[in-house]
Amino acid sequence: MRGGRGRRRTLVSVLAESLAGRSGAARVAAAAAFAEACGWPLSREARVRGLGPDGRLWVVASSAEWAREIERLADGIRDGVNARMGRALVTGIDVRVARPRGP
Repeated sequence: MRGGRGRRRTLVSVLAESLAGRSGAARVAAAAAFAEACGWPLSREARVRGLGPDGRLWVVASSAEWAREIERLADGIRDGVNARMGRALVTGIDVRVARPRGP
């Protein structure tokens, strides 16, 4: 797909942009955009759990190592998410480590 100024757009970008403007769908849009902005390996290890009223994206990583990687890449991921959503909705990323599952 082609967007403005000759750039190629993915299905996720189109979906995220269209959902970002709908009431109550911003978190879903941000989650889809996050998965694509991170890329396959990282998106398998982290999940979006919410989007705060201040624009902070709440992410849960599968381990402390993955949480550190997300924190290291947070500015680029934020910019990638916003680019895919077509507007600056996400202001930052808060990362937590998932609790271990029971025995």
